[in-house]
Amino acid sequence: MRDEVMKVISELAPVLKGDGGELELKEITDDGTVTICMTGLCGSCNAMLWTHRLRIERAIHKKLPNAKVIVKA
Repeated sequence: MRDEVMKVISELAPVLKGDGGELELKEITDDGTVTICMTGLCGSCNAMLWTHRLRIERAIHKKLPNAKVIVKA
């Protein structure tokens, strides 16, 4: 599971870096909860929730449909 999540993060990283932000994998629990931290400008951006729901969560669910995704600033 970690490899799939890291692949998604690496695919999204260039887009977020272009806006001054980054993604960092914090934790993957045994029950499939994936915790990701948005840092840089993305951590305080008003569009963070949109980015989380429409970009990060969808991309992870595409590869891991049963994962629960938590994104923190």
